[in-house]
Amino acid sequence: MNDIKLAYETIISKRHQHDEAFAYYDGNQPLVYANERLRDIFKGQQVRFTENWCALVIDAVKERIQIGDVVTPEGLEDLIHQIWEENHLGIVSDDVHEAALITGEAYLIIWPDADTGNVEIYYNDPRLCHAFYDPEHPRRMRMAAKMWVDENDECYRMILYYQDRLEYYRTKQKAVNVGTWEAFVPDDTEYPDGKAINPFGRIPVFHFKIRERFLRGDLYDVIPIQNGINKLLTDMMVAAEYGAFRQRWIISNADVSVLKNAPNEIWHIPAGDGMGQQSQVGEFSPTDLNNYLDAVERLAADISRITRVPLHYFYSKGGYPSGEALLAMESPLNFKARDRIERFEPVWRDAIAFAMRIAGADVESRDVVINWLSIQTMQPETEAKVRLMDIQAGIPLEVSLKRSGWTQAEIEDLREAKQASSLDLGEQILTAFDRGQ
Repeated sequence: MNDIKLAYETIISKRHQHDEAFAYYDGNQPLVYANERLRDIFKGQQVRFTENWCALVIDAVKERIQIGDVVTPEGLEDLIHQIWEENHLGIVSDDVHEAALITGEAYLIIWPDADTGNVEIYYNDPRLCHAFYDPEHPRRMRMAAKMWVDENDECYRMILYYQDRLEYYRTKQKAVNVGTWEAFVPDDTEYPDGKAINPFGRIPVFHFKIRERFLRGDLYDVIPIQNGINKLLTDMMVAAEYGAFRQRWIISNADVSVLKNAPNEIWHIPAGDGMGQQSQVGEFSPTDLNNYLDAVERLAADISRITRVPLHYFYSKGGYPSGEALLAMESPLNFKARDRIERFEPVWRDAIAFAMRIAGADVESRDVVINWLSIQTMQPETEAKVRLMDIQAGIPLEVSLKRSGWTQAEIEDLREAKQASSLDLGEQILTAFDRGQ
């Protein structure tokens, strides 16, 4: 029962932090600094103004960590292709990377289908799962848990994953009424005593993390600055309503109720009587909205420095940078993307090897090669020059192409095309020779 308590309390305790991170990424950002004047302007309606930089911070890295293809031992190409296509792993990998960057972690669960026995690979929301590790061996997973609300019964269901078994639990009451782990009881709907044998000898849960010390996504340091940007935008909207337009004033003893402030309106203002205050008109200086825009731009620059996302992703000024300048400007972002790849790749190799084991192939994780697309933004001319210099330095063309993000399938297509082209050329030479004789 201690593991049930640990799983329930851990998943519940981290859910608020993950909810907030996902909300900021999606643009559902609360107005932290409420403004009564804003509500007055819009007749009490619930309005907010946001400029969502959180999504940009995540997407800039996510776009650079794309899996090109997976290479397995010879003879298993069709099997890995089948697993990849049936489970839509291109989409699943994108979801995994996105969640890991946002919250600091993401989960894959791999298990055979109960009816067909085919491999099923699913991305699982980090708000529903948690992995627990052996204190003596920090890389060794001791147990994993998944807890969710059943759509039919509206109760909590929980699965505890061990190397030798799976344990199933549920609550008798609805999830909204559950406040303690003691509400869980064994779920014997499908298995006696709510337990099933794990025939694979390993936990089928794969945990992607971007840090080891704590669960913290890439938005942790961005959210406070994002709140400041939203506050400035709100203040700017209020200033635009009250002070951005030129406010005019008039001093006169005459009736000014007939004066209208509109285009093509001419005011006829009588002169003073010479005794008291003379007729006088003027205008108040408008509020300069550039002050707000400049402040927003400065905060965006702070986000750029903190997250290593180049400033031209936030604001485009002047012309487009050259190829060499672009490489230099995006170097910190590329380093960050490479770090994420180094952390995700071992987990992907373990997951693919386990999936193929379920499918009947004896594959070790060390036999799996993950080819990632190029993380660099490079103009075609610069890319061609780099490839030429590689070849001149003695680097094989295939190695240079892999560095540029070419998949193994694309390289094979190129090899076949070159062979066909050389064969056609040889046939043409023989034909010309025969004709000459």
